[in-house]
Amino acid sequence: MTKIILSCIAAVLLISCNKTEGPGGTSSITGFVKSQNHQSAQVEISEVLFSQGLSVEHGDYWVLNNPIGAEQFYIYYDNPTWPSESNPSLAGRTGIEVSFNYSDSNVEIAANTMAEIETEASDHYTLSRNVDIVYITNKAVGETANADKVTSPFEISTTQSGKSELLESIQPAVDEKVYLVYGENEVFGELERTGGNGEYIFNNLTDGNYTVYCASKDISTGSTITVSNSVTITDKKTIVTADEIQIYN
Repeated sequence: MTKIILSCIAAVLLISCNKTEGPGGTSSITGFVKSQNHQSAQVEISEVLFSQGLSVEHGDYWVLNNPIGAEQFYIYYDNPTWPSESNPSLAGRTGIEVSFNYSDSNVEIAANTMAEIETEASDHYTLSRNVDIVYITNKAVGETANADKVTSPFEISTTQSGKSELLESIQPAVDEKVYLVYGENEVFGELERTGGNGEYIFNNLTDGNYTVYCASKDISTGSTITVSNSVTITDKKTIVTADEIQIYN
């Protein structure tokens, strides 16, 4: 009976001493993280605050742009009581004429301008209006010069600059968080930060299966995702190098 009890105790001790993934061992996991800055493409959005007719001169104009290579526009104002030519005839641009009277309110000037742009350039812009402010959104993404008031009395601002998609060169990710997951766990067990060359290391690990991961920008959606690698430690006192992780910022 005594031998049986001792055998059972020995078996329990043996089972309790078996190590699973996690700290307490003599092995390490190391690796490198590289990053690439990503700029998403976006459209230009302009905001125009209009003045009343008394502030507008016959022949005043402002420019409205598109990405390079697309049609560019200028909007000019014609008072029918003036016999002189109002069109500045800017080379390389399409003119959009807006008729006005000095008695027009700022709301009327805004509404008439919006109507003319929608008539002549609806393929290029989406417009909306709030009283005397017109919001103009380009339909094409890409680098776009800001709209400019030129000779007009209107206040024009850019609420979003048009940009092309841009990927900068790949660089070592410095001071980036790297997470270590033990075995089949769903949450990380350790956290380290990368050094000046993008390197990281987790020490004092037992043999077993691990996952290392970093947070990254999803360049398709702009949301945050994880980029991970699986690593297996099979022997004590070993340093296992994980596959390189590349992330986007």
